[in-house]
Amino acid sequence: MIKQMNPIKKSLVILFLLCFTVSGYSDASNYEVGDVFESKKRTTSVVLFELKGDLLRFIRQHGGKTGSFRQMDTSYTYEVQKGDKIILLKSFKEAEGEVFRVALVPKKKSKNQDAPFYYVVPKQFYQLVFMEHLTE
Repeated sequence: MIKQMNPIKKSLVILFLLCFTVSGYSDASNYEVGDVFESKKRTTSVVLFELKGDLLRFIRQHGGKTGSFRQMDTSYTYEVQKGDKIILLKSFKEAEGEVFRVALVPKKKSKNQDAPFYYVVPKQFYQLVFMEHLTE
């Protein structure tokens, strides 16, 4: 079908497809302070760390592999559950990449969850759904 199209139509179709591809990749890394994300899946690999140093140490040891989050000590971490929301509060530029300080708004309050603020890497945000952007 594409071989039968004239060159102008063919180039327009290719340009149109290229625009969709580029816009999909450009939206992937535009996280801003004030964004609110919610987990819609029962299981995610989004892990929040209470201490920024623990997160950075973990990234250095495991190279940021998402599958290795399940193999770690969970005493100072929180695994995002379905219905939990996170609010991006502050962005830090580190040698290992960008790190966000987030506020957790859990769907269910648990007894062992004391820390309202956590640290996370944005590589895992693809599993979360953008809800809104808070201005204040």
